[in-house]
Amino acid sequence: MPSPPSTPRLRKTPPLFPPTPKLARAKLKSSSLDHEIFLTKTTSRPKHHLRQLQSSTSVEWQQLQSSLTIPRTGSTSSLASSTFQYPLTVNNYHDFKNDIINQGKCLCGQYIRARLRRAGVLNRKAIQRMRSILEPSSELVYEVFPALNSMGEELERMHPRIYTNVSRQLSRTPYGELVDSDTAPMLLNLVAKQLFSRSTAERERITWAKIISVFAVCGGFAIDCVRQGHYDYLQCLVDGVGEIIEDDLVHWLVERGGWLGLQQHIKPKGSQTFSFLDWLTLFVAISSGFYAVTNFVKQIGCRVYSLIF
Repeated sequence: MPSPPSTPRLRKTPPLFPPTPKLARAKLKSSSLDHEIFLTKTTSRPKHHLRQLQSSTSVEWQQLQSSLTIPRTGSTSSLASSTFQYPLTVNNYHDFKNDIINQGKCLCGQYIRARLRRAGVLNRKAIQRMRSILEPSSELVYEVFPALNSMGEELERMHPRIYTNVSRQLSRTPYGELVDSDTAPMLLNLVAKQLFSRSTAERERITWAKIISVFAVCGGFAIDCVRQGHYDYLQCLVDGVGEIIEDDLVHWLVERGGWLGLQQHIKPKGSQTFSFLDWLTLFVAISSGFYAVTNFVKQIGCRVYSLIF
């Protein structure tokens, strides 16, 4: 019986173009953020070459590190220090991301307390609940919060119908009753998803105005929680804002240097404007100095006059 004909072997032809460089992938994963960073590595360099460079302090390894830096605003203990850059590693990236999330939660807690005070519903129970929620705030929070609070208050003044009675507008329950602790954070998350996906342009998808609007909606929910007697829901609102920051905003905030970018956006460098309080303080200081100088000259004149005559 004749054997079946053998299939001819395909001869490998050389590629028309030179091969592309291989890519060494460093994938940073979290529960809600998949951020991939690709480091170009040529084929002539073996795998253990980078390890040898990392262990040494050669100039080549410093050059590799200098191309992978992200802005760092500081740690949670002293976050108002000057910005500096450090090598991007998995641990450093997660630390920086966690700093931004924790700072956002602290800002949310401070904003809720200010919003309850403006609405006149900051009673004793709310104060006790907010004390248990608010952690020791960093210097960065105290530096950024006035800008966030003033912009949120301006939004509430311009659109009072949007940022009041929020639960009635978004909930289907009678009179906007919040039946459980997950209702308000879930509705807030839906508002944020809708708000950050309305613009087709990537540059306008997330803006500081939209972020402040999310804080204002959260403040409206906080008022409804207090009026309905659900003081324990305030912690869930703060945690919900933290999830929104982690899911949608953390990478955008990292690119802008963290929450200090809000202050830089509102008051850019080189634009020093004096408010009414600044002018009043300057006037009082000048008047006090002029009064002190004239009084001193008057006393000297009286003594000289008494000595002469």
